[in-house]
Amino acid sequence: MFERQSALAGVLAATAQSAIGGAKSLWIGEVRGWSLVQIAAFPSTLAELEQAVKAILGLGLPPRIGEVVDAGTRRILKTGAEQFWIIGPAMEDPAPRFQAAVAPQVGAVTPLSHSRTRIFVEGAAAREVLARAIPLDFHPEVFAIARFVLTGVHHTPVLVHRSAAERYEIYAMRTFAQSVWDWLTDAALPFGYEVVPPAA
Repeated sequence: MFERQSALAGVLAATAQSAIGGAKSLWIGEVRGWSLVQIAAFPSTLAELEQAVKAILGLGLPPRIGEVVDAGTRRILKTGAEQFWIIGPAMEDPAPRFQAAVAPQVGAVTPLSHSRTRIFVEGAAAREVLARAIPLDFHPEVFAIARFVLTGVHHTPVLVHRSAAERYEIYAMRTFAQSVWDWLTDAALPFGYEVVPPAA
């Protein structure tokens, strides 16, 4: 079995635990040890897909795009009209269970863990940094905790999730992870930041 390797391994090895810039007000790093599976239905089979989700995770699907539902150690994100992401610990990857439970005529199950890199930025200046390149209103009353949005960073598609009061997680396609990282660290430089070594 192939071992999952980080697209940022080189840059993190060179900069981990480095304090860069002025007075440190940001922490930037990569989240590891997680799984991502995308599930999708047809408009006529969404109810059947939701039944499969309830049977496996014990919880229903988020009703609106941009909303997140927590299911134990997993999160369900509604990314499209009949499309969802399920994020959780790598050791509890639900993809095989969904592949067995969701028939082709009901929908599709696509493991995406190896195709995405999950970068976080945390600190008082995090939303100001993100606003430098992402055309969104990051005001806390508009972009609330637990909300997410599909957007772009300099024409690179990303998903941005506000996971805590001052923490944002960016899901970038593996191919573009290095360029997103370079943009983020460059934008954070005036605020001062520390690169946090991966926990897993």
